Amino acid sequence: MLRCLLRVPTALLAVLLLGVGPLLAAPLETSPVAPRPLEDLHKPHQVRLVYFVPKDRQPTPNYEAKIKVLMSFVNDVFVRDLAAQGYTIRGLDFEFADGELVVHHLTGRENAVYYNGAPNYDVQMQWRAIGPEVEQTLGTARDNLYIVLAETYDDGPAAWEWPGGLALGAHISSRGGMGIFSAWILRDEFCATTIEEQLKLFADSTPIADRIALGHGQMNSPRFEFIEDGFGAVAHELGHALGLPHDLRDDSRYIMGNGFRRLRTNFLDNPSASPRVGFSVDNARILAQSRFLAEEPDLEDETPVTFNFTYPTQLAPDSTKFSLKVEAQEAGQLAAVLFRDLTRDTVIGGGEVAASDKGTVTEIEVPPLAAGELKLEALGIDRGGNISRAFGTVKVVAPEAKPAEN
Repeated sequence: MLRCLLRVPTALLAVLLLGVGPLLAAPLETSPVAPRPLEDLHKPHQVRLVYFVPKDRQPTPNYEAKIKVLMSFVNDVFVRDLAAQGYTIRGLDFEFADGELVVHHLTGRENAVYYNGAPNYDVQMQWRAIGPEVEQTLGTARDNLYIVLAETYDDGPAAWEWPGGLALGAHISSRGGMGIFSAWILRDEFCATTIEEQLKLFADSTPIADRIALGHGQMNSPRFEFIEDGFGAVAHELGHALGLPHDLRDDSRYIMGNGFRRLRTNFLDNPSASPRVGFSVDNARILAQSRFLAEEPDLEDETPVTFNFTYPTQLAPDSTKFSLKVEAQEAGQLAAVLFRDLTRDTVIGGGEVAASDKGTVTEIEVPPLAAGELKLEALGIDRGGNISRAFGTVKVVAPEAKPAEN
């Protein structure tokens, strides 16, 4: 399932920024908290990093060191947030060889315009063109989790960032998926070759001339806004590649909402001044079962669980609460469930399933429902990291009036 980086209209951005304006407008005044460097965890399922360069482009200098720094910050988001939520997680495991992080430099078969479609830039075209070349060279995304940095953006004016930029992610199986991101984030003004220098860039509010960061929404956006957009987008789309849906319930804090645009708050030494961004408890339950994060997943289990999904067939307008239920055939088949409102594209609830249980009943709270249809998804994950889904549609209509008694 292909997922797109959230994009918020400028008018809404202005409203959202009211709540975090003081933090975003000022440089850091506290000692930064450095993420741990990446290390080989020797897990059976590893993240594979790819640097994709069209045949008419040149690699950016020091791209390997920059990608290593970028992924150190991204990994820290997963490690620290899941640990804070009580999970024993060492982090994502990345491909290493002879003690060094592996970044596959893949030269595209075509020129950049073939991939980005300039001047009619098309992110879906890039996905359809870049992904197959990666798979044909390195192996299918069903059996590999790829993070691809693509040098397919152009210089010149753009509504935001750079023309030809993209950020997309898709979950394929318990063993693989793909995220593709624009390599503008590897530019010298945004990405350093050491963690220490990157922390300084996170603190830098120097305006970037004639450019708009999507999370800022105004011309000449501060440097750190672009870094948050770029580094945060990698974390966000990697979440999609691991099976996570959007969660807009706490949009300014959740990574799977627009919280990733406040990423630098995670690297302050005083989190009480501004809460760190992270994953909702419902998305964290799913992450904790992933083969790429769980410490002891059931690797012999390759079959997604089939479960029954029970939901109300009809609700009254302005309803704010209702119950959802999933139940597997046998106890222990499910580890966690998540419920999603497909109409609004957001998580609405979920729960953990004990090994002795078949499923769970969850009471859901939502904003007052409008008349029409509420499309629902139930996502279940087992202890092998396999994800299965079921769907339903609820009619939101006023109850029929009873006939008047004579």
